[in-house]
Amino acid sequence: MSVEQQNPEQTNIDTLPMEVLNNIEGCHPSRQISHDETGNKSKLMEWVKTFLKENCLILLTLVGIAVGFALGLGLQNLDPSPDLLQWLGLPGELFLRGLKATIVPIVVCMVITATSSLDPTINRRIAIVAVGTFFFTAVLAVIVAIILFFLLKPDANSLLVETTKRFGTRLGTQDVFLDLIRNIFPDNIVGAAISQAVTEYKPEDKTSVNASTNATETEVIYKKSLGQTQGVNILGLITICAAVGAAANKSLRQDSAFLSFFRQGQQIVLQVMHWLNWTTPVGVASLVAQSIASVSDISAVFYSIGRLVICVVVGLTFHQLVTLPAILAVLWRKNPFMFLARCVKPFFVGFAATATAVALPHMLEASIQNGVSVSVSEFVIPMSVSLHADASALYIASASLFVAQTSGEDDLDAGSIFIIAALSSVLSLAIPSVPSASIVTIVIILTSLNVPLHGIALLFTVEWLLDRLRTGVNATSHVICSAYTDAICNVRKQRVTEATHVRENTWDMEVRIESEPWIDQQDKDQISKL
Repeated sequence: MSVEQQNPEQTNIDTLPMEVLNNIEGCHPSRQISHDETGNKSKLMEWVKTFLKENCLILLTLVGIAVGFALGLGLQNLDPSPDLLQWLGLPGELFLRGLKATIVPIVVCMVITATSSLDPTINRRIAIVAVGTFFFTAVLAVIVAIILFFLLKPDANSLLVETTKRFGTRLGTQDVFLDLIRNIFPDNIVGAAISQAVTEYKPEDKTSVNASTNATETEVIYKKSLGQTQGVNILGLITICAAVGAAANKSLRQDSAFLSFFRQGQQIVLQVMHWLNWTTPVGVASLVAQSIASVSDISAVFYSIGRLVICVVVGLTFHQLVTLPAILAVLWRKNPFMFLARCVKPFFVGFAATATAVALPHMLEASIQNGVSVSVSEFVIPMSVSLHADASALYIASASLFVAQTSGEDDLDAGSIFIIAALSSVLSLAIPSVPSASIVTIVIILTSLNVPLHGIALLFTVEWLLDRLRTGVNATSHVICSAYTDAICNVRKQRVTEATHVRENTWDMEVRIESEPWIDQQDKDQISKL
């Protein structure tokens, strides 16, 4: 045997049999492809596991919504009794009660912690910018509502009924703003956690004797008084806690026991809320099933005001996916849809609970995940829950125009439309974070225009759906407004800093140029012009 034949390095691999190639690692092409396929499959399985782990609660919530719809539609044909509906909605009621029990401690701890860590001048600037964004987004939502209303032209049919006695109210616009101001400055710290101030009109019988006929006549008069209604006065709690946090910032150290107590309390409450979050799918399924099963004839309801539902749904979709992201892209300078993707959880929690205050921890979590400053989000989002409801403003404007048309006001003049738009924008800042609170605001607007309230009953037939949709959009908008506020404050600060650096660098360059003797005077003049 020759030396060339004995050297294994000189062996031609193409001459080896296929059985030998199959046993050599990585030599056979099919074996290499199988390894690549195995690697791709493992990467895919890893991605799927990561996705399911990160979005498990959202997926389970979607499943709960689907199960609730199916169960509600199935029970609707069986004409369920009120007792059955109560038992059907019991898991959802317990879910809401558990979340509502955490609202007061989380608001108190968050606001005190946030305000104590900020400079007082920064607090004032953030508050002013936040309120400005609240009102601006509400105005944009109302404009979208009016444009879509006259494009789609929703109308009603014979399902109109007289509802003035049932839904009528003597509250005026000034009463709403007086109640808002009273609730901003509560007279009882403990009372603010359980009740709100509200103006009441109580009927009283006034008896008089007719002098000509000697007959006794009874007249019903309404006496105005200040009362209390059950519910957390979040706006009052924010005022008190902001004052306490600002005072603590001025008089205490950041590592004091007082501030540490509220920081640790916030962590404890958030942990409790994290446990409650895993009951969301069951609670959502229960609430949706109860809402659908209690409606007698869904097809007739949607036929009568289907265009109004389409108008509101299209308006909410456009506002959430076009208007708000467009502003966010300008201010935030990032992909706004990635921002919205992290707001899915607060949307569905608000959708299920019909109260944005319940989704407060989810909104805070989404805001922090999107890179918003923790101090800004903890200060702005609780304030936004109390003052901001742009989705409700959109619904209020559309519904007010709809009810006005059902009452015979086919051709609304520009003045009436402007009043509806202005009141919808302003009154949306005073809507409490409770289910169906927008209906009262609609009554106030229509009463100010002297429009009969015959068509409001139609709104209640789809309130179970529209209330959930606008609450979900409101929850998303709260997170976006915190990003607006953070971006505006940071951009303003960044511009001042950049301008200062430019002025300092320019001055230093001019000094260095003037001190260099080897540069001609003509060149110095040209450089100073640049």
